[in-house]
Amino acid sequence: MHEVSIAQRIVEVIRDTADRNGGGRVASAVLRVGELSCVDPETLAFAFDLSCRGDPTLDGCSLRIERVPARLRCRACAWEGGGDPFAGCPACGARGFDVLDGRELRLQTIDLEQA
Repeated sequence: MHEVSIAQRIVEVIRDTADRNGGGRVASAVLRVGELSCVDPETLAFAFDLSCRGDPTLDGCSLRIERVPARLRCRACAWEGGGDPFAGCPACGARGFDVLDGRELRLQTIDLEQA
């Protein structure tokens, strides 16, 4: 369950960012999670909530998770679209894609409450 360690690291990053920007309570944060990131968003959200409990800066912080679908480019014919990177290209049947989107795990925004 690597989502717990990821959630703990997100909490650290949010707390450090809040401190560098004048402190205060964090109201919400937005995290972009790619379809191919091997992270379960529901488990991550649960672990995040647990990691925030009792923290004066983060207790009650809401985490909005934005799912990023996979976007691939075929190395043979340059077709672009979503799908399974282990399947054949729907346009030419070749195997082998470059992953353009879908591996993200990025903290997008942090909203601090006014002091």
